[in-house]
Amino acid sequence: MGLKLRIALMTCLIAAAAFTAVEAYRSIVPEKTDIPEEVYAQFRGREDEAEYFLRPCQGYVAVYHGQRDKEPVSVTDIEMANLRGTDRALVQKGIPVADQRELLSLLEDLGS
Repeated sequence: MGLKLRIALMTCLIAAAAFTAVEAYRSIVPEKTDIPEEVYAQFRGREDEAEYFLRPCQGYVAVYHGQRDKEPVSVTDIEMANLRGTDRALVQKGIPVADQRELLSLLEDLGS
């Protein structure tokens, strides 16, 4: 095998290894997800009438009574790291919840 062919083959193998390493890293590190406005639009305008808010607290999904409350009513066992990117971004932004029935439904969805 000629030297040029060996160099070309080695270059291809190095490029493939680098590409594989980058893709593996991307698959394990959660990326910051921006929520498309149409996804969050279903919650927009409900902040004033919301009884609860879902927001993060120490890496977990927490339930707050008001949008500006500092202390959560309860902290769930749903880890933020385990949520899908869109769900994580929604909770980061704060999900207004009208009543306890909707709260239980949302928590069930996030927990599954």
